[in-house]
Amino acid sequence: MDFTPIAPGIFRLVAEPETVNVGLVVGEDRCLLIDAGTSPRQGSEIRALVAGVTDRPLTTVVATHAHWDHAFGLAAFSDLETIGHDTWTETVAGGETITALREQNLTADDLHTPTTLLTMIAARDLGGITVEIAHLGRAHTGGDLIVAIPASKVIFTGDLVEIDGPRFDETTSLRGWVAALDSLFGMIGDSTIIVPGHGEPAGIDVAGRMRAGVAALWGQAEWLYHEGIAEDDAYHHDGLQWPWDEATAKAGIAVAYRELKAQGRPRGHLPIMAVDHRMG
Repeated sequence: MDFTPIAPGIFRLVAEPETVNVGLVVGEDRCLLIDAGTSPRQGSEIRALVAGVTDRPLTTVVATHAHWDHAFGLAAFSDLETIGHDTWTETVAGGETITALREQNLTADDLHTPTTLLTMIAARDLGGITVEIAHLGRAHTGGDLIVAIPASKVIFTGDLVEIDGPRFDETTSLRGWVAALDSLFGMIGDSTIIVPGHGEPAGIDVAGRMRAGVAALWGQAEWLYHEGIAEDDAYHHDGLQWPWDEATAKAGIAVAYRELKAQGRPRGHLPIMAVDHRMG
């Protein structure tokens, strides 16, 4: 692992085995880390590498979401300000965390809950450079955060944007993911550098493909659901074309059907029609 520059004062490191993009933003007075590695040990290694890049003190670590490959390293930064979304415990309680703990011979005591749980938006002044942190709504997880450096036109999106397609968990909202990517588009331009959760930094086109793919998954699944097509029959229904590979599409269909079932089918009439409006 090593940090490489992608813009003045902004660096990227790829943390294996999940090829997670870890970001470092260096200001005149202090620096900020984006994501923390896949384990407490890897978090310690990343912290040592930060010291090799700059002598500015590392004061803040932002976890783009609570999945193990982005957040298990937070334990190495427990003496610093660490930031996550306020749905953190909801995501950590999922099956992905339990499986990852078992595979790494870790326990819940090895995990670190962020010291700052953000609801919507925050900013940190690093001296000469400001970092903006925002939650655009439930999407890949219930608590995705993006980290933007407006002056440098760089945005770390976490897994809101993926080069190889979306990944899902128990907290994913496909409907919300489309809305979140629409909001992201309002922040980016042709010269914006987008650093996805995994994969090479890219431009607006990769965000466009991601938005179109997630919208197609959601839109087609929603139509099939309201047509009364069973989830098991949705993928092969009527020769529809689905984005990404079959496994990803079927996982997305399952998420959409779960979300649609939770919200219920449309009512046959407006509730107001059943109300007695007599006065007195």
